[in-house]
Amino acid sequence: MELRHLRYFVSVAEALSFRRAAEQLRVAQPALSKQIKDLESRVGTTLLDRDTAHVSLTDAGAVFLDEARTILDRVETAAAAAREAASGLAGRLTIGNVGALSASFLPPTLSAFRSKYPNVEVTLQDVTTSEQISALRAGKIQVAFSLHETNEKLPRDFRSLPVLERRVALALGVDHRLAKRSVVSLAEVADEQFFSVAHANGYDQHRQRTERIFAARGIAVRPIKRVGSLESLLALVAGDHGLALLMPTHFRRSAKDIVFRRIKEDGSDLLVTLSALWRGGAGSQLAANFVALLRKQHRTTAQQARGKKSRAAEARARSRG
Repeated sequence: MELRHLRYFVSVAEALSFRRAAEQLRVAQPALSKQIKDLESRVGTTLLDRDTAHVSLTDAGAVFLDEARTILDRVETAAAAAREAASGLAGRLTIGNVGALSASFLPPTLSAFRSKYPNVEVTLQDVTTSEQISALRAGKIQVAFSLHETNEKLPRDFRSLPVLERRVALALGVDHRLAKRSVVSLAEVADEQFFSVAHANGYDQHRQRTERIFAARGIAVRPIKRVGSLESLLALVAGDHGLALLMPTHFRRSAKDIVFRRIKEDGSDLLVTLSALWRGGAGSQLAANFVALLRKQHRTTAQQARGKKSRAAEARARSRG
């Protein structure tokens, strides 16, 4: 049984005439009669009583007409929903959440997206940045965020948008032998103990990122010890039990008895970039719409930051004058 059988039957049932129905459908009347006979054969009962002058519904035909109309309406609704989803106006968008790193840009972007696309259901899925690539490939999420060194190449099968860049610094206790230095190289601390935060849900991206940074430069490092919270890590570093690679912009506020020192490799700061990733091609319009708003939010934030720096520089110049 195909949808055309239902459409043909509804047309005949509403017109109560094979001739008029054939004209409306623009098919030959004998072909229409054959389609109705095929339908009755598949249903297993007579749906229409007909003679040379009249067509009427049987009891079974009346019931079948109601169901056929419902099915055709549902099909049209499904088709309209699919068209809306294809254009990004409706559907479900699942985004990989990266916690504190996304706090500066994700809430305003989600708010703008909700205002512009109210019929899209947005879900945040807590996935580590290292696991988001595989989740994106598997279709479990539609927008991923990858934290990577700024000069590191991203997977070529995805589109990407750099969202923010952060400097990675060496966190060490105030009494550490290198605490009075302003700049440190990774080779100078390779033999020391490093700590990383391992979340209760098993996410271990901090350790993985630390290992990748050393491995990318061919530097062997001692096994990294994992602790259960940032507070524990900071306490151990402050007590001179080891070191950590952190982004000071996120942790400076709670870093008592800890100093952050710049890491220079090949004359450059050690930088990491958080990039949004999404699949290109067919079926990606929901993600593309979200990223368009994310790009706009990123430009606005960058302009505000430049304006803030400019005002601060002007204030310093006035104070010196």
